[in-house]
Amino acid sequence: MYYHCRSLKYVTYGKVYPPPEDTLEWMSPAYKWLGNYCGYFPQVWLSRSHSTITGIRTRVYSKKQKFVIRKKKYDKERRDFVLFGFDVIRGFPLSYEHWCFIMGDLMANNDLKKQNGAIVKSLNEILFDSKDDDYPLEEELADWVKSGCNLDVYLRDYVFKEKDQVVVPNLNLKSAKKIICRNEKQKKTLRKMGFIEDRIQIKNIERYTF
Repeated sequence: MYYHCRSLKYVTYGKVYPPPEDTLEWMSPAYKWLGNYCGYFPQVWLSRSHSTITGIRTRVYSKKQKFVIRKKKYDKERRDFVLFGFDVIRGFPLSYEHWCFIMGDLMANNDLKKQNGAIVKSLNEILFDSKDDDYPLEEELADWVKSGCNLDVYLRDYVFKEKDQVVVPNLNLKSAKKIICRNEKQKKTLRKMGFIEDRIQIKNIERYTF
């Protein structure tokens, strides 16, 4: 199953679209880079087989952690999130771990050539620094070696691979087979929108395993 979560206030009984570009803030260059390959920007994101990378769960923070107030505010907003599950989604595939591994190299600018150059430089530098280590290379770096340190091959065979997630230009929430919310109030709102009641479940999302 493919999972997508969003705040209830942005849920529509029908098609939904990505957020406006001006709301993407610092992530915009990475999404633009991806748009050069998938053909659309920005994107709607879904996770494949599990919900842990959708952002549906809130977190517990120590008082000593930095930015606790800002994070707690975000988590308060996230409590309004609803999770939608779909049987089949045909989208552009993306490996979550590989995406995270190269994301930092995409943030500096919006130029595709410079971004790709930064990926190659970063991967080669990490590989060079790791050559004397006794422990195995990280999977993402080992795959760089398997690709022959060729970016086109690396992207094709390892990054753009349906492993953890897919992106799509839009998403029809009406076709969701499973809808998971947090309380009866959310369920009532979803039911009024037109979603089928039998598909709506109330779960303790922090403890529920998907």
